[in-house]
Amino acid sequence: MENVALWKRLVAEFVGVFLLCSIGLMLVATSITTGAFGLFELGIAFALAIMVCLIVVAAVSGGQINPAITVALAVYGRFPWREVPLYIAAQVSGGVAGAFVLYLIYRGPIVAFEEANNIVRGEPGSEITAMIFACFAPNPAIAAAQDPPWTPDIISLPGALGAEFFATFVLALVVFAAIENRNAFAPSVPIFALILGLVVGFIVIAEAPLTMAAINPARDLGPRIAIYFLGWGQMAFPGIGNAPWWIWTVGPTLGAVAGGGAWVFLLGRWLTARPEAPEAAGTEAEELEVPTPGGDPGTTSVSERGR
Repeated sequence: MENVALWKRLVAEFVGVFLLCSIGLMLVATSITTGAFGLFELGIAFALAIMVCLIVVAAVSGGQINPAITVALAVYGRFPWREVPLYIAAQVSGGVAGAFVLYLIYRGPIVAFEEANNIVRGEPGSEITAMIFACFAPNPAIAAAQDPPWTPDIISLPGALGAEFFATFVLALVVFAAIENRNAFAPSVPIFALILGLVVGFIVIAEAPLTMAAINPARDLGPRIAIYFLGWGQMAFPGIGNAPWWIWTVGPTLGAVAGGGAWVFLLGRWLTARPEAPEAAGTEAEELEVPTPGGDPGTTSVSERGR
C-alpha cells in the first residue's frame, strides 16, 4: 500500500477496528443484556462483522486491523517496522473509540441489566457486563450457565495463554497463505473477506468458552482501556483470577508470529511461481482490476496486487 499516504492508511486502520469494536461487540452487548444470541449465532455474526470491516478498509490500509498480524507481517518482511508502532496506535485507538461509542449506545440496557442482577460495577461479579467489551477466562456467561458453574481455576494462566496463541496461530496461517503471490489459490479481496470472516467465526464458536477468542490485541486492549474509565476498574486492569489483561496481547502476538513462521518456513517454501494461466485463482479479479491478496513478497495487504 505504499501508493497510499501513511496518514490515510492509519485512518483506515482506526476505522476498521472502530467498526469491529462497535458493531462487532454490539452483538455481545445484545447477547448479554437480552439473551438473544447463542454461541453459534455470535460466531456467525462476528464472521459478518469481520467481512464488513475488511471490505470497508482493505483497499486503503490493507485491512490488517490486528496488531498481532501487523507484527507478524513485519517479522517476516511483509511490512516495514518503522510503521508498526503507528499502525498499532491507530488500531488500539480505534478499539477505544469503538468501545466508548458502543457504551453510549447501550448504556441503558447495560445499567438496567446491572440493576436487575444486583451487579456493582468494578466489583467481583461485574465481569458479566465487562465481558461485553473485554475478554475473560473462562467466559463469564458460559461459566455461569454450567451446572455446577465453572470456577475461575477451570482454565489456568498457561491454558488461557495457549488458547489465544493457538487460535491466532490458525488465523495468521490463513492470512499468510492468502497474501502469498505464489499461491495459485490466493483469493480476491471479497473472497478473502469471506474466508477470513468464516475462520474468525469458527474460532469464536470453538474457543470463546475458554478465553472469549480475542485473537486480536486491539479488539481487547482498546475496549479494556475504555471500560477502565467507565467504572469497571480492576475488572479491566489488572484483570481477575488466572486471566491478567496481558494474556490477550501476548498470546495473540506470539501466535501470529508462529503462524506466519509456519507458512514462511514450511508450507510457503514449497511453492513455485504463481501460474499465469487464465484458470489461475484470482485472474478474473485482476482482469476486472479488482485487487487480490497475493502481492509481491513484501506485500502488506490483501489488496496489494491491485496497484
